[in-house]
Amino acid sequence: MNLKKVFASLLCLLIFVASSAKADELSQIKQQMNAMKADYEAQIKRLLERVEALEEKQTKEVAKINEKIDKSLIDIDYVGRYEGPFKKGGLVIDNPAGFGKISLGGYADIEFENFQNRDSNFDQHRWIINLGAELGERLRFYSEYEIEHGGPDASGGGEAKVEQAWIDYLISDWINFRAGALLVPFGRYNLYHDSDLQDLTDRPLVARRVIPTTWTESGVGFHGGFNPKLGEYEDLSLDYEVYVFNGLDDGFSDTGFRSATGSLGGDNNNSKSVAARLAISPFLGHESGLSGYHGKYNKLDDRISGAAFDWLSTFGPLELVGEYAYFDVDQPPATDIAETLKGYYIQANYHFWPEFLDNTFLKEGFDDPQLTLVSRYGWVKIEDDSDAGVGDNEESRFTLGLNYRPVPSWVFKLEYQWNRTENESLERGDNDGFMASVAMGF
Repeated sequence: MNLKKVFASLLCLLIFVASSAKADELSQIKQQMNAMKADYEAQIKRLLERVEALEEKQTKEVAKINEKIDKSLIDIDYVGRYEGPFKKGGLVIDNPAGFGKISLGGYADIEFENFQNRDSNFDQHRWIINLGAELGERLRFYSEYEIEHGGPDASGGGEAKVEQAWIDYLISDWINFRAGALLVPFGRYNLYHDSDLQDLTDRPLVARRVIPTTWTESGVGFHGGFNPKLGEYEDLSLDYEVYVFNGLDDGFSDTGFRSATGSLGGDNNNSKSVAARLAISPFLGHESGLSGYHGKYNKLDDRISGAAFDWLSTFGPLELVGEYAYFDVDQPPATDIAETLKGYYIQANYHFWPEFLDNTFLKEGFDDPQLTLVSRYGWVKIEDDSDAGVGDNEESRFTLGLNYRPVPSWVFKLEYQWNRTENESLERGDNDGFMASVAMGF
């Protein structure tokens, strides 16, 4: 045997074995690298998903903050200037004394009506001025002064009055102190009643005859809000108001509480009343409110107790809103007064804008004008023992309307009412008719 050949064969064998070992090792390294790569990719994917979730959560939180700062982004129709012109609208100037800010705002409307068996007329119904002041972030004043029908010296029962004038001491999100002439937190409409923010000219029957809108009382109390973030309800918010007032007096009748709102400067029975409202919003654009009222109304021990439920839901361009209210009144001996007052309204608003109007004067110069188709049904029933068996006073109203908003706080409204009554007329009896109005807020 040739030793050289044997040696060469052995050398080739060693090289082959070494190469195979290196190949196996290289394969293992490649497998490890691929595994590490897959693990890193999985980690990166999880991190990206977490970032997306955080960004989505942040977007929701920013949207919620924006909603609180300017609720008109969601529902211009039912969000008044209740937050004051400190944050939006109006004119804000530096205080000449060198501290804080002074703000100016307001709204006005003019109406026309033509009903059966009644005179048609124009009515410069309301002119309101809002003044506010902010002495730092925690000390605020807000006021609303209203002149109706030209004022107290004008023909047609004009009046001038303070609708709001309160002072805030802000403590935290969940509790703040407020004192002054306050809108009673009973139902939603009384809080958000401004003409330019409503889609119909007339206020609902229940907001006039059962809840005496605009209902203002002198008092003190607290307001605030929470954001519990319960499970899937990340946008859940709870807001409340609770105040002690002078309360309603005994000036009401079988047509409602409109004459029973007390004086801002006195109490007819030296006994205070309590009113409160809790608003629950599970999602942006949806809210339900629960309200309560209790207090004496005369110098005896007779009391008025009330409860209300209101709701607002938005589904894109569609809004559904409504309110139900009920009052129970203690009846003094040997008297015939209304012992129960109740009523409700249901309203649907549909916002739209046809493209064929883009090249008309209705769109020219305006970024986002809107048309709104509106329908509302309302009903009120007031117990009336004084009618000697004739029956309770009951009235219903159906309204169909259309309005045009070149900007959110300017509106031209057209509407028609169908009215039906039982026994004594509460508002318009059986007279149907047409209404139109223009309102502007600033």
